[in-house]
Amino acid sequence: MKQMRNDEESLVRRFQKGEERAFNELVLKYKEKVFNMILRMVRNKEDAKDLSQETFVKAYFGLKDFRAESSFFTWITRIALNLCINFTKREKFRSFVSFFDLKKPVLIENSSSQEVEKDEMIKAIDDAVLSLPPRQRMVFVLRHYQKNPFKKIAEILGKSEGGVKSNYFQAVNKLKKTLAKYKTI
Repeated sequence: MKQMRNDEESLVRRFQKGEERAFNELVLKYKEKVFNMILRMVRNKEDAKDLSQETFVKAYFGLKDFRAESSFFTWITRIALNLCINFTKREKFRSFVSFFDLKKPVLIENSSSQEVEKDEMIKAIDDAVLSLPPRQRMVFVLRHYQKNPFKKIAEILGKSEGGVKSNYFQAVNKLKKTLAKYKTI
């Protein structure tokens, strides 16, 4: 872990001294992690691609002033999460669907009822996670999907570890309530 941090710091310093290629190495190192985290937040591949690119563009222009008070990954994760919050706020205004745009669901004749139920449950989970308040969604995604320890999440979000734990457990409880009808007997 320490070696990874040293490599990261070296790449940041090289970029800050004018070596453009060092930033490309940082992008290659973290683009998949950043994309996956953003995808969990916004649940749309195209939006996640756009937000990932925007994250690295912001990082590129901000990295010259980066003071390494946290790791590069922590810093870029914070950028990505802030972009996700802003995106989510914008999308709420765009989410009004005209009833002319609504279509009947397409039923696939060969799909089993188990597959249909599984697809419905996956959609319900996605919808439930998306319905969480932004801070709880961030904490849930960083903990549950990204497997970050609470201490790291607190560092990323600039919050106390206790506050992060509280947000996580509130998110889990809301998800349990929302998804209670999918509980198997």
